Amino acid sequence: VVVRSGIMAAARTNAQIAQALATLTTLVARDNDP
Repeated sequence: VVVRSGIMAAARTNAQIAQALATLTTLVARDNDP
């Protein structure tokens, strides 16, 4: 149970990181638009 909850927490963190990276990428791409 502890291991499974730890994996779920890591997956949630990875999803948040992926979302933050996507947001940053969108902002940077918009910034670099002429």
